[in-house]
Amino acid sequence: MERIPISNATLGRAEAEAASRQILSGWVSMGARVREFEARCADYLGARHAIAFSNGTASLHAALLALGVGEGDEVIVPSLSYISSGNAVLYCGARPVFAEEDERTFNVDAEEIARKITDKTRAIMTVDLKGMPVDYDAINELAAARGIPVLADSAESFGARYGGELVGSQCDAHSFSFFANKNITMGEGGLVTTASDEIAEACRCVRNQGQSERYRHVILGHNYRLTDIAAAIGIEQLGRLEAVLDAKERIARIYTEHFSEMGRVEPPYLPPYVGRHSWYMYSIRFDQSVCRDDLRQRLDVDGIDTRLSFPPIPLQPYYRERFGYREGDFPRAERIFRSFLDIPCWAGMNDGQIERVISAVERGIS
Repeated sequence: MERIPISNATLGRAEAEAASRQILSGWVSMGARVREFEARCADYLGARHAIAFSNGTASLHAALLALGVGEGDEVIVPSLSYISSGNAVLYCGARPVFAEEDERTFNVDAEEIARKITDKTRAIMTVDLKGMPVDYDAINELAAARGIPVLADSAESFGARYGGELVGSQCDAHSFSFFANKNITMGEGGLVTTASDEIAEACRCVRNQGQSERYRHVILGHNYRLTDIAAAIGIEQLGRLEAVLDAKERIARIYTEHFSEMGRVEPPYLPPYVGRHSWYMYSIRFDQSVCRDDLRQRLDVDGIDTRLSFPPIPLQPYYRERFGYREGDFPRAERIFRSFLDIPCWAGMNDGQIERVISAVERGIS
């Protein structure tokens, strides 16, 4: 029986030929293709600046440095995210202060952020978990009143819409990822978007070994450059994006229609401010009569891949050991994590595969 993966990149001949052309051109490091990719991303997202990076963790780190985060500072970070959201703060010598999420959206909200602000708070990081935008207006209003910049970890929401606008221009800076399971990919890649000339200049300097011009190093920078080979692939991927988003939206609608009628299964909640979900992951929840982990094992036997993305960062072994966090410290995040399951939702899934997933979930909860 064919296994259905949790995700599957939409790559083909166009990407292979673009990479081949770039290799044969003789220029493979950061150059014209990176600049073209950045310009196309900025145009698509409606951003003043777009700065490409080697991966999404690098773009997060650079954006934090550009915001002036450093030794002794605190950055408010959602507890439910991939580990890089917290690690990027630590790379700056600052401390992540973890905020809990709303149990319907899985996203951090302004009220929870407000409780975590101290005199040491240097920045607020939001995360568009599963690809659904946070309530940017509420968070920006709170941040502006306190004079605190907001960095959106939008790694999972490239192509999502907040109201009628694409995610990428709502905050002081946004950081995106182009890892293999994202809606566009180059294998690895990252991007920072911002309206600030100062933040953009700082990000470019951090990315390129701290150089303001060739061999003039003005800060302690990093080698976070994207290659032209990767950018050539990314340019082709941008051309596929809307079709990928439409395909995933269709699958999500079919899932939601069936799971809403199934009972004991809860499809994702979409607040009214979400104009378009990116469906990086389609995540279902269950009532207390369903053992999520037993269901996951049954789906595995049926050849259906699933994920639990992501465990609370502060309960990861490194954070427990370094900061002394324990189970029970983040009750909402822990309840959310214990209750959801990510199921396959990727462009290219056929109707038979979609039906297999639905039927397997229905059998698994019966």
